[in-house]
Amino acid sequence: MSSNFAYRYVSITPEHTTSTGARSYGTASAMTAHGSKIFGEVDDESVAHMFDLMTRADMSRYGAAKSLNGKEHSEGGVNMVIQADDFCGLLFYGAYGDNATADSAKYAVASNKHTMTEGLDHILPSFTLEVGREDKEHTYTGMCLSRISVSGTVGEYATMSADFMGKAESAVSPLTTPTFAGATLEGLHFAEGEVTFSSATGTAGVISTNIKSISMEISTNLNTDDACSIGSRTYVRQPEPQMREITGSIEFSRPEIGTALSGSNQTPQYELITAVGGKEYDGTIAGNPAISIKFTQSATAVLKIDIPKVRWEAPSMNVSGRDSTTMSLNFVALVDDNMAMSEVVFETLVTTAGRYSKV
Repeated sequence: MSSNFAYRYVSITPEHTTSTGARSYGTASAMTAHGSKIFGEVDDESVAHMFDLMTRADMSRYGAAKSLNGKEHSEGGVNMVIQADDFCGLLFYGAYGDNATADSAKYAVASNKHTMTEGLDHILPSFTLEVGREDKEHTYTGMCLSRISVSGTVGEYATMSADFMGKAESAVSPLTTPTFAGATLEGLHFAEGEVTFSSATGTAGVISTNIKSISMEISTNLNTDDACSIGSRTYVRQPEPQMREITGSIEFSRPEIGTALSGSNQTPQYELITAVGGKEYDGTIAGNPAISIKFTQSATAVLKIDIPKVRWEAPSMNVSGRDSTTMSLNFVALVDDNMAMSEVVFETLVTTAGRYSKV
């Protein structure tokens, strides 16, 4: 072949230096609990070294005469089909983090179920990304997750994307041969998916059969300006997350028109959402979340995302001469009474405790 496909790859490694999870920003870990490198079967990547130019002009010349590189950093992301493997698990870990306790209850593992929930004491991890591009391997350290999204469409694989920001590219090295974490696994898909709605605490969630597609995005809003310091062109400390934002969109195969919710129908309805004051779904993270999204490949390959409290935005409907009417609806997640915005239960074939935390 004209291209060296065997050496196109992306690997991710948490930047932990001890068995109790001590962090060292910008230094990759070789911990056996995580593996020295976790390779993912990504569709594409866009990680790149970036820098600003400081350009200087003076009054004696008709244009700029001098220039230097200013702040340098790396940014970009990966797109892929969701698989129940370590690579995808570490991406979710990048969005949820962990606390200073090695056996954090928020990361308790029941059999092969890894539960990740936001915590006020959680610290988001940093990673080293190594990208193979046919000729050389490019190393990007101190990479922190800035955005992660999940989506599913009828008749398609469930997909995800993750964006990172971090230190300037640190090395260009010889290629290695990848061993993919999910080489024996198939992707999760919407054919085995469920979307459940619950309008209020104590109201049992009901699975909707009216969903064409759904997407959800988590943004950590990293403060990259404060990661820099005089005396260095790149980040000297880990960028801190700012206000967390979770948004999403749902497309229904037909509009839900109604003015009242019943026990058997919890699907958001056009007239309720457009009424004065709008509509909020306030469920519980542990019982009946406002929205529960589930993608499955097998009994031991499951991704479940629960959002306890959401506010619905204005719905939109369209119709054409050949297509039936559909309804699209955006939502914004809110912090509930238990200080939670979402929870991920990632069920894999891996049974190591704390696989997606620092231990």
